[in-house]
Amino acid sequence: MPFTFRRPTIEDAKLLLDWRTQPDITRYMLTDIDYDLERQKRWLAAVAHRSDYEHFIVLRHGMPVGHLSYSEIDRVNRHCVPGTYLILEPHERHLAAYTNSFILDYCFYRLDLNKAIFTIMSGNVNFVKAKRLMGVREVGVLKEHVFKYGQFHDLHMFELTRAEWETRPRLFPREKTLSAFPNEDDHAGQ
Repeated sequence: MPFTFRRPTIEDAKLLLDWRTQPDITRYMLTDIDYDLERQKRWLAAVAHRSDYEHFIVLRHGMPVGHLSYSEIDRVNRHCVPGTYLILEPHERHLAAYTNSFILDYCFYRLDLNKAIFTIMSGNVNFVKAKRLMGVREVGVLKEHVFKYGQFHDLHMFELTRAEWETRPRLFPREKTLSAFPNEDDHAGQ
């Protein structure tokens, strides 16, 4: 398996904050945050009790290499907004393509949702290209939707339903992708 996942703990606050404030990561995120370790710890403690948000540390060979989140989880209408970033060496960046199987299997079969909605800020050409190559339906573009760095940026919207996902060829068996996540009983820090 190229990746496994574990739930973040308060001890991960510095690691997550270091990643989240890296210019090459934050430039494509909808918001920027200040480097404030105590605030990051409070955020980790707060999200551990939210029903509309789940997140994980992404591991490669047991070492932390990224963050995966499911935000805006709507259990009535059964959709969410997955998001991820990986800190990989240049020669490993192709591995990011493998995360989709994990992200979507968890969304559809562990969270039991029906749709994943992807929001990608303009300028993040590789992610937009990746979603198109995957055949994820492009819903549209919200023009000048995000104001960052003194200017407005467009937001590309993509979506994929569970039924559409089930027609896609699999890179890994579902049992393998789902076993890469902690058990539901294993809510360390939650």
